[in-house]
Amino acid sequence: MKSKTFCILPWTHFYANADGAVLPCCIGNYQKPIGNLRNNTIEEIWNNEKFKQIRLNMLQGKRCEECSACYDVEDKGLTSFRQSQNQKFAKHIHLADNTNADGSLDQMSLRYFDIRWSNICNMKCRSCSSTYSSSWATEDNAHSNNKKKVFIFAGGDSNDQLYNQLEPHFKNIETFYFAGGEPLLTDKHYDILEYLIANGKTDVELSYNTNLSSLHYKNKSVIDLWKHFSNVTVRASLDSWGDRAEYIREGTDWKVIEQNLKLIKKETSHVNLQSSTVVSIFNILTLTDFVEYLINENLFDLNNFDPSFYNLINPSFYSIKILPSDLKLQTLEQLKFSKLLKSKFSEVISYLELAEVDVLSQQQFFKTTEYHDSIRNRNFSKTFPELKDMYRF
Repeated sequence: MKSKTFCILPWTHFYANADGAVLPCCIGNYQKPIGNLRNNTIEEIWNNEKFKQIRLNMLQGKRCEECSACYDVEDKGLTSFRQSQNQKFAKHIHLADNTNADGSLDQMSLRYFDIRWSNICNMKCRSCSSTYSSSWATEDNAHSNNKKKVFIFAGGDSNDQLYNQLEPHFKNIETFYFAGGEPLLTDKHYDILEYLIANGKTDVELSYNTNLSSLHYKNKSVIDLWKHFSNVTVRASLDSWGDRAEYIREGTDWKVIEQNLKLIKKETSHVNLQSSTVVSIFNILTLTDFVEYLINENLFDLNNFDPSFYNLINPSFYSIKILPSDLKLQTLEQLKFSKLLKSKFSEVISYLELAEVDVLSQQQFFKTTEYHDSIRNRNFSKTFPELKDMYRF
């Protein structure tokens, strides 16, 4: 627990991207995959040379290039995903004692599961890409000669074989994490829930990041399925409200989102409903206003409201690092003197205070925003008047 490099996840967790790339976890270095499910089975990847070396490095106190995101956060004095997962799965740290001399493990003792089954998604969030959104891929194909595959699956042409590899491990998994693409539009998500219900495994933790645009998939209702589970946490990916939300997360119908939030509160009151916000140049100046709106509209239970705020790092041209110095000071004052959930803004404040203005990213922001506004019929300065003078669109 005191180690500066050890992370429990390579002993208890399996993560795969929608393109099949396997990483130590969801924030692992995407430039340094440790395998691909389209080429090897999960068991083969579990004990391949890269995975074994990661375990050895962690046990020896060495940093892993695949895990740079956590080290970067910790170097700034903030709490990393590595540290939070060590706390969450502390009771399983003894599994590291089963590591062989070469870094291999004789058994896959999976306790935490995160497979991004596909890029199927009905939104085109500004900070996303075709890797995670079929809607993005469709748009890219319409405006480029470099055609992309619209639908990609972690398992290759389909996910059936991949699902069959993972199903035997479901009996030991404690946390099923679903993200996207859009998980509530993903067939395997529903297959897993139905498997767990049929096998009496309804005491597991179900955790979601979802755009909450739809609570149905074909003839299945996710609300009906959640009623079988005692531990469900839903983090709605909400970056702003109204037309701001519809700009940042293209494809959003804000009225539908509000209706779905209210329906979950009404029909499944046991579900721990929270918000998850990506903090970017688009919403940093109105972050406190957004929180106030959510509370005033009674979209969340104030007594149990625990929103998450994640500083966007990539793409850097959407990061709050491009905020000019005068607006940076204005924003810091807003956050520090907020009367609502002040403590939740601490890491946003720390990141903004340490950030140096990135001029090159500012220029890229102008170019990228102008392009997407033109093809999506959007208007940055109209939607974000507090920022319009910054770039004079």
